[in-house]
Amino acid sequence: MTVLKTLVQLEYSRYSLSRQGKYRPIVLALLLIALLLAAGVYLPGPRASERSPFIYAVLLLWTAAIAISALHMLMFMNQSHRDWMLAFPHSRLKLLYAKGISLLRHNLNLTLPVLAAAVSLYFISVQAGWYQPLPAGSLLYIIAAYALFIIVSLPVAVTFGLAVSLFMRAGKTALLLLIPYTLLWLLPFIIDIILSTSYSGIQSLKFSAPGYVLCAALAVCLIGWPLCYQLMRLIAAKGLSVPREAGRSPDALTSVRPGFAFKRSSRSSCLSGRTAPFIILYRLSIRRVQQIERHPAIVVLKLVFPFIFAAAAYFGSSDEAGSLSVAKLVFMLPVLFSSLWMISRSSIERKHLSWWLGFPQSRLVLLLSGVAVVWTTAMRIITVLALSAFTGSITGLITGRTTAQELSFGLTWLLFSFLLYTLSLTVILCLLQAEYYLLKSPALTILMLPLALLGPLHSILINKYLIPDSLSGGALPNWSLLGWIAVIALPLALCCLPAGAKYYHLSLIQPKSKASQTKQA
Repeated sequence: MTVLKTLVQLEYSRYSLSRQGKYRPIVLALLLIALLLAAGVYLPGPRASERSPFIYAVLLLWTAAIAISALHMLMFMNQSHRDWMLAFPHSRLKLLYAKGISLLRHNLNLTLPVLAAAVSLYFISVQAGWYQPLPAGSLLYIIAAYALFIIVSLPVAVTFGLAVSLFMRAGKTALLLLIPYTLLWLLPFIIDIILSTSYSGIQSLKFSAPGYVLCAALAVCLIGWPLCYQLMRLIAAKGLSVPREAGRSPDALTSVRPGFAFKRSSRSSCLSGRTAPFIILYRLSIRRVQQIERHPAIVVLKLVFPFIFAAAAYFGSSDEAGSLSVAKLVFMLPVLFSSLWMISRSSIERKHLSWWLGFPQSRLVLLLSGVAVVWTTAMRIITVLALSAFTGSITGLITGRTTAQELSFGLTWLLFSFLLYTLSLTVILCLLQAEYYLLKSPALTILMLPLALLGPLHSILINKYLIPDSLSGGALPNWSLLGWIAVIALPLALCCLPAGAKYYHLSLIQPKSKASQTKQA
């Protein structure tokens, strides 16, 4: 067995679903197929061509591959075995190749159920009369072309995800590359939008034909793979050498010496005696976030995004559809970011959880303090973006780009969207705490996947039932429906907090199969 193969198996085994049970991967794959089919059938989306399910499969797998790889690299910088692995007597490029190949294997495991869902959705669409049935040869040609493009593009997506480590270095080069990196991440979506807006009808559909897809796969091989080879060498030289203090989250700064954060200043020690325990724990947790916010890349984003949304609100203020699109976009991204943060938070902070649970406070207070940090951070982002959109709309009125009636209409939907997404944020963060309760039984852990999809799918549900795609006749928001949702959803979501707090400690317990394999290793 070669060294690279051994390293790949070591990396792959860390997150292999087969370690949690023989049938766990099969059950999760079937559950994923069912969820994707439900999303494809019941959620709104363009059905202009029989190739639409496969196009969405490409976009989904591209996004998932980059997100999984980037999250894995961010977690690796915070894990205790980082220095142990980098001490292996092998080059860092070989260690990085092992990570990349193991992540590629995980994404290929994800590709099969996604393609199966796309094929199943095609047959369901044909039965529903959305598409005309294709000959068997043409269908197999489409499936083969898109499957080949996915297989060819996955190494590129994995490499782009690993490249997030380059931006953890506080330097001017990292800041200059931040915008191109974001554009490369969104490249398939940008191409899809350009083709949809530049061409119409049959002309826009011809670029998704199997022949063009195969040409795109060839272009990825000729351009993307050599670029990834050079990028992997750069990541091995610069990304893996990020100092621990720069790469890890500030959690570890307080985990080395428990109570160290409180001893750093006399003011903290004075306040600890008369301040509520929840406030003390919240201040301890928010200090970690503030440390991350001082990173130069985050500072640049905090300065740039308000101007971008203000400009979008200014140019969209003269159009009802434009105002509605701005209202959707302003609040959708922070809620999605918060849900992903909360999902990954338990994994990133697992090594500090035993210390955290050692505080002489109830587990409900400990859990609430962490949720409050995520909620307040997201609300700060939402509030700043809402004020930016408000400023852009007022500027449009001052410059004569919009009328007072159009401004009143746009601000009404902006306020409705603000309250709606604030409610969504609160409900989603509370529901995600049920993951600790689901750990009490292996049978209940199957529900973690639909629970994790609340964040990505919430905007689709909102756009279908609460915020229409287009407004006709000056339609106003449905305030009564928003009130009923708050009355019903909030109490149910709040019940997840004490249920999750009771089993908060279960995230520290390894499954028996994982513990036995760790002992054997």
